[in-house]
Amino acid sequence: MPGPAMRLLDCDTAAAYLQEIGLVDRGERLDITPLSGGVSNLVLLVRREETGREPFVLKQARAQLRVPQPWFCAVERMLREIDVLRVIEPLVAELNQVPLSRDDESAVQVHTPRILWEDRENFALVMTAAPVPHATWKERLLAGDLDEGFADAVGRLLGWLHGRTWQDPGIAAQFDDRTFFDDLRIDPYYRQIAHVHSDLATPIQDLIDQVASHRRCLVHGDFSPKNLLVWDRQLMLIDFEVGHYGDPAFDLGFLLTHLVLKAFYHGRSTARGRQMLELTRRFWSSYRAPLDERISADEWSSLEYRAIINFAGCMLARVDGKSRVDYLPDPQPVRELARRLFLETPHHWQEVVALIGEGP
Repeated sequence: MPGPAMRLLDCDTAAAYLQEIGLVDRGERLDITPLSGGVSNLVLLVRREETGREPFVLKQARAQLRVPQPWFCAVERMLREIDVLRVIEPLVAELNQVPLSRDDESAVQVHTPRILWEDRENFALVMTAAPVPHATWKERLLAGDLDEGFADAVGRLLGWLHGRTWQDPGIAAQFDDRTFFDDLRIDPYYRQIAHVHSDLATPIQDLIDQVASHRRCLVHGDFSPKNLLVWDRQLMLIDFEVGHYGDPAFDLGFLLTHLVLKAFYHGRSTARGRQMLELTRRFWSSYRAPLDERISADEWSSLEYRAIINFAGCMLARVDGKSRVDYLPDPQPVRELARRLFLETPHHWQEVVALIGEGP
């Protein structure tokens, strides 16, 4: 919980705060609006009304998350977001210098926000904003905009971040603590579904143990389409507060869950649903390329298998955990698929796609 000295910010007090820290001029006209999409923080978009001044984002952690069931996490996670972003920002800059294997006009350039101010006493962060207009990749996918170039870029980005931090002792030491990841992912996702699906308690506990023991690289922990902002041929990754040194299989299972849920949303047997599943293959292929020179074939096989188990856990959590997806007309087919994958887990993603395609 926030200490007594923490200064809570909102739309009414943000302008005075920004003036005090010197990021805006006194008397400068600002348009401050809350951004939606998350459940754990105050996030404000600050537009500077004078021409030529770039907008930025003010973000402050909140202890209680905005979900129906009680869910809390320490506001100190904002410090983790700042530290992870400082590590990832130069890695993404390096990625943009690596030429693609082909000259592709559909290629997408990737970005992260740039930190403008950090306030460790009040657990707040000010950073650059994506250009307006932009959309989340989630919004694009739900609308049926299934651009393969973005799937390629997302896979390449995640594979690069995992590969560049693979078994890095400095990263391992800096991000060893996984408290926020446990509070915001393992407990409300995996422990919650073990409670709801008591007959799966043993395989779900095995999954929790695997995530704890296979620590390989820097894991984003919230790598989903809602945290990927897109515009033109550009993409920005945001939200790093559950970053930690851990099992990359979680990031994979988490992202694949969001893609497959949208295949269910569009109708998995429809042309659009099948195209959505094809995006998962493009993602896998692009993800693997940056890792091929860094991990062995055996390590890759283990990672793919663990990713599928995490996919089963995240799928079940999005219908029966504390943070449930709100756009599915019927969650039962998702529940049935996830339960089946826990009981008979394939070793390859192609097999999972085939199982999904069996449905109506």
